Amino acid sequence: MKWPPPNCWTSPKTKNGHRHFQVKNYGGKGNRRWVELFPTKDKNSIFRISLKELYSEWTSSWISLPKDIN
Repeated sequence: MKWPPPNCWTSPKTKNGHRHFQVKNYGGKGNRRWVELFPTKDKNSIFRISLKELYSEWTSSWISLPKDIN
């Protein structure tokens, strides 16, 4: 896994109505590394996930997505 992680990510599922995120902060060592992300359209909604989850479930960079069907 690349460290530090790239800045832009696409979520596998919608999170609070958003799919495109940017890295705000990152830290930790070894298996305890984490990344704080925020939606590109809402810089106040910050959340933290493990680096392992980021690389295993998310897509690096922003990709074009079809609209979610609700």
